[in-house]
Amino acid sequence: MTQNSRNSARWTACLALSFACLGFGLTGCQHGNITPVGEAPSTKLEHSVSVYVVTPHDGNYGETQYPGSGASVASAFESALIHYAENVVVGSTSPTSTEALEAAKAKKCTYLIFPRITHWEDRATEWSGRRDKMELVVKVIRVEDGVVVKNATISGISRFLTLGGTHPQDLLKDPVDEFVQGLF
Repeated sequence: MTQNSRNSARWTACLALSFACLGFGLTGCQHGNITPVGEAPSTKLEHSVSVYVVTPHDGNYGETQYPGSGASVASAFESALIHYAENVVVGSTSPTSTEALEAAKAKKCTYLIFPRITHWEDRATEWSGRRDKMELVVKVIRVEDGVVVKNATISGISRFLTLGGTHPQDLLKDPVDEFVQGLF
């Protein structure tokens, strides 16, 4: 092999590695955020608790409805909670926290997680450059007395460039896991 062909091969390998690193940085899955509303709970939840998770109403963006998005949110909370709580019950959609509290009491749960989808936007990011977004408002309520022990906004946004595309439900896992971990 000549000196020029070795230099060319090195240059090509270096260039390929640079593009791979750049591509990885730009196509990362998501960015999530948790914003507490009010004060943080003074005590952590015990691992012996039973938690009732309300399935929120499906999300929408303008006139576009996203069927199944509420079930995706409930499933994300269930998946995160099973690592901490003794029992996790996923309930149906409840229009009010009062109705949800009654359902949680009937199932003998200690805490109620009442998420509400406030933003759900699924975009064709690969070709439009518009990112997928989701936002939830979540209340954690002690069933015994109806006291809100935690109130937060959980949000996520996809990267500008995605390979194969993401969806708002793909943005749930990390911030929901972080939120639930902070409860215990």
